[in-house]
Amino acid sequence: MAAVFDSLYARLAPEISIDLGTANTPVFVRGHGLRFIEPTVVAVDTNSGEVLTVGEGASQMVGRVPRNITVIKPLRNGVISNYKYTEALVRQLLDRAMRGRSLFPPRVIVGVPGSATDVERKAVREAALGAGAGKVYFVQQAIAAGVGAGLPIMEPRGSMIVDIGGGTTEIAVLSLGGLVVARSLKMGGNRLDDTIVAHMRTSRGVSIGDRTAEQLKIALGYYGRPRGKPPEKIVGQDLRALRPGTFEVREEEIGSAVAEPLGEIVDAVRSVIEVTPPELVRDISEDGFVLAGGGAAIAGLAETLGLVLSMRVRIADEPMLCVARGAAQILSDARLFDALYPTRQSRIGRWLKSIRFGMSESSSYSSR
Repeated sequence: MAAVFDSLYARLAPEISIDLGTANTPVFVRGHGLRFIEPTVVAVDTNSGEVLTVGEGASQMVGRVPRNITVIKPLRNGVISNYKYTEALVRQLLDRAMRGRSLFPPRVIVGVPGSATDVERKAVREAALGAGAGKVYFVQQAIAAGVGAGLPIMEPRGSMIVDIGGGTTEIAVLSLGGLVVARSLKMGGNRLDDTIVAHMRTSRGVSIGDRTAEQLKIALGYYGRPRGKPPEKIVGQDLRALRPGTFEVREEEIGSAVAEPLGEIVDAVRSVIEVTPPELVRDISEDGFVLAGGGAAIAGLAETLGLVLSMRVRIADEPMLCVARGAAQILSDARLFDALYPTRQSRIGRWLKSIRFGMSESSSYSSR
């Protein structure tokens, strides 16, 4: 009876997939596709603790708020650091995704890093249930990114995904719907921003904010050879003259700043390949592997990885959406969902299956 109810619920309930990222949270809704992408930020009234706004509205306040307002990033390195405000964020995002009440509470699937602990998953589950979800499922970000990037993860063949997010980098070799070899680094795009901020402070004596660092990363960031981009002008605080000023930043400066953390990612990819079974390495060598996540867009990264590892590397279509899109596909595809989330059959279900199996065996025997 429970299986029948679950099947009916799966057909009728709204489906929402969330890539609850450290920097941004894309949300997909069945029948609508991508509903929105919101920064993973919450603005809070310091005196009352009340949540004022979340997402883009809160992001616009970063560095511009009075003393009675605090802007909080409730996730660090892909996991919850503040449960209360994560629940508030998820609740508002689900409300925006649903755009009104539904007869059935939604089925929600959330992409989580491979390094997430049971305690952290429980915090995410309680946040989603508290926000109105009916059922909550988890999928490792590497698996969801592989599905979203179009990799044949269910086939007996090796596929490799490198998902560089805001707070984590997920590196995985997939086959037959599971992780064969995987590594989760607690570093991503935010680490690159931090290195740019530190570089500008130590080498130029200029203080800049996270938003300016991110803009420089997008405009001038590269790995490998310089791309020949013109300098960017920014406004920052001159720490020597103790006054604001306009500064010209060259491409080579940003490339030098981000080289070390990007090198760590390259070393981690190499280490995963080194411990991958030879047959799967042969598959990956033939097909290449895929870069996903916001960090995949860094100029020269795919080409340099390909040269260093002597493999073909491609960037997924809309790489920042791979995890949320893949999670949505898993939830909507019954065969894929059943393969990744096998359910225990009841005693009656096993009995009926044995009868059907016995009848098919008898039929095939009599036809010989």
